Amino acid sequence: MINYSSENIVAEAHKHIDVINLDQADAMRQEGINIIDVREPEEYNAGAIPGAINMPRSVLEFVVGEYLEEEDRNKPHIVYCKSGGRAALAAITMKKMGYSNVHAMQQGFAHWELDGRQIENNPS
Repeated sequence: MINYSSENIVAEAHKHIDVINLDQADAMRQEGINIIDVREPEEYNAGAIPGAINMPRSVLEFVVGEYLEEEDRNKPHIVYCKSGGRAALAAITMKKMGYSNVHAMQQGFAHWELDGRQIENNPS
């Protein structure tokens, strides 16, 4: 049996998803594309990308239908987390669930904030 580390699992997910950088994510955000924050609620409430919807990775499979309509399956979505790992796993999960245009933001919110990009405090 092969044992995989979390790094191996994320690297494998990257082979099957579209990974975008901060500049691409910011440009897409400004176009009004759906942004999904897959961090836990306490992380999200401490600060988030403006307009992001919080769907924690831990429950994504169970709540995505509450936030996105059937017609959203072909629309573009950006997913992000703190550093990129959970976003990659969320993107592969959404792809398996039939969302065909999902982009995982590389580096995550930590770098977004360090880069001085716009954030929203207490978004809930």
